[in-house]
Amino acid sequence: MQRSAFVVSSIAVAVVVCARVLHGNQDSRASPVDDPEAYAAYASLLPNEWTIRVGKAKTLVIQEETATRWDCMPSGEAMQTTWKPVVDAYRAANAAPHKLLANQELGIPYQVVPGKAIALSFDRLIPNGGSDGWSGFYRKYPDSGGYVEMSAVGFDSAKVRAMVYIGHSCGGLCGGGTHHLLEKVEGVWRAAKIPGLMQCQWAS
Repeated sequence: MQRSAFVVSSIAVAVVVCARVLHGNQDSRASPVDDPEAYAAYASLLPNEWTIRVGKAKTLVIQEETATRWDCMPSGEAMQTTWKPVVDAYRAANAAPHKLLANQELGIPYQVVPGKAIALSFDRLIPNGGSDGWSGFYRKYPDSGGYVEMSAVGFDSAKVRAMVYIGHSCGGLCGGGTHHLLEKVEGVWRAAKIPGLMQCQWAS
């Protein structure tokens, strides 16, 4: 059955990006994402993300705090039936922000940077011209292709199905993200083929 896609377009500028990464719970008590299986799921997806595939990032910048897009969730009958335990686990895992860890095996060099530090790297916007804000970010994080946000991973009880959000921001009109649904096949996380799935992607 053909998979349908619903693309949500959005317009962003550096000020909006800064506000977004500063917004939310910056509580230092946030629990870490310490499940190796979560990092295996991330590693299965990151090589195909825009930041690496198109942006040619040599060292990823990953926002430390987990993030998701509740307004851009996948839908379809399977999300209410066979995949409902995964969706419920995903919602529970992302009810509050967690902290991603450095020095995990993701298959590419990366650094974990607090959202506040990312926002502070942007140049101040100058009225009637001047920097768009991103030049400051790229001076501090060259060869990063922008920065990546990832959610905590929701697993079913057997840990053979998973759901995770990955998004990226790379410029004033450069960014996107979507939720991924995965199945573990012969020990490897792969994209799940779900009949009738209506996927949502945002892009700017």
